[in-house]
Amino acid sequence: MSPATIAKRQKEGGGGISQRRRVMLVAILLLAWWPVAAADLDTYREFKIGASTADVITRTGAAERDVKTLHERPALLQELLWRPRDASGRNSADRDSVAAIVFSFTDNQLFRMVINYDRSRTAGLTNEDMITSLSAIYGPRSTRPAPTAPRPAFDSLDTPTVLATWRQGDATLTLNQSPYGGGFSLTITSIALEALARKAQATAVTMDAREAPAREAARAKEQADSARAAAEKTRTTNKDTFKP
Repeated sequence: MSPATIAKRQKEGGGGISQRRRVMLVAILLLAWWPVAAADLDTYREFKIGASTADVITRTGAAERDVKTLHERPALLQELLWRPRDASGRNSADRDSVAAIVFSFTDNQLFRMVINYDRSRTAGLTNEDMITSLSAIYGPRSTRPAPTAPRPAFDSLDTPTVLATWRQGDATLTLNQSPYGGGFSLTITSIALEALARKAQATAVTMDAREAPAREAARAKEQADSARAAAEKTRTTNKDTFKP
């Protein structure tokens, strides 16, 4: 074998080794990245934005009667307040860090989750502690300003302050802190579904206000009819049994 041939094969062999090293390096990088891949913003534990009311009821172990209907038209707006079973244990260290979750639905679709944390489990934690903990799950927070949601005419004294925001597609996640007591909460929302829910709620309030006089008149008539029927029943009973 000529020296030129040997040199050529050695060069080819070195190229093969280099290629294998590159493949191994990429594999190592992928393995290092995989455990810290950001979770989807529309998912919290086993709950996912867009899930049906029935699915959330099943996962929480709640009953249908626990779902509160806020409006039935023009869209069905409902809420479910759920407290994890292990949120009230004697030993605070054994409690679930979640005190309660409020699930909001529009036409049988989950469009918002408000997760309220147990204050005994977050006592002493700073804002940065909470942001770091969430960033480890959902990735870096967004640097874009959060969209401003409409606020009621009379703001509550306990209106939470937004500390950080994460955005991904249609979903937003905000870390909030109550100015009264300092409790932390998360709000996970579908932008599109929440817009539909807000529009439906505004329309429902307008319809309720417009129909209020008729409803009040019907209620008054029903009460008057019931009072007359009761009075007539009493009269009939006393008339049949009265002895002068």
